[in-house]
Amino acid sequence: MIRWLLLIPFALLIAIGASGTFFLIASIVDPVMAVLTGDTLFVGFWSLVDAVFAAEDPGPIVEGAFLTVGRIVFTLLVLPPLMIAVVSEVLGMRSLLWHALATATLTAAVPFILRGSARIASPAELHVSLVLGLTGAVAGLVYWAIIGGRKTGPAGIDGKIS
Repeated sequence: MIRWLLLIPFALLIAIGASGTFFLIASIVDPVMAVLTGDTLFVGFWSLVDAVFAAEDPGPIVEGAFLTVGRIVFTLLVLPPLMIAVVSEVLGMRSLLWHALATATLTAAVPFILRGSARIASPAELHVSLVLGLTGAVAGLVYWAIIGGRKTGPAGIDGKIS
């Protein structure tokens, strides 16, 4: 019970923070991600400034911008590790390989799932997907490192009755 109430939420929080840090560093260091991030922030910022100065009440515009950024962060950084953690705990899968690969695969697939069209991805899209996959792998690795690989049960730490 303590595992579900304390350890898993703590592990998810740290894993999401680690993957967010990795994604931030990758967005700065990687040339493709740096251009994408820079262009997105530049266009987004000036579009927001134009909309705020054009409106009588900028409150809803700023609120909508923060809500949109929150949804993007949740979709890319929070949802994949959360889903894999729940599936892993319910099915009792505690392998490092499972956590890293499942979280990486789901995180890398998010843009393609959201796009919803059946077209061939460009090399830049595949590059972004690779960086997202590495971000998910970091989350899975950190989550696994915190929760540990051994299955615990009501009988004790190692699942055996003494």
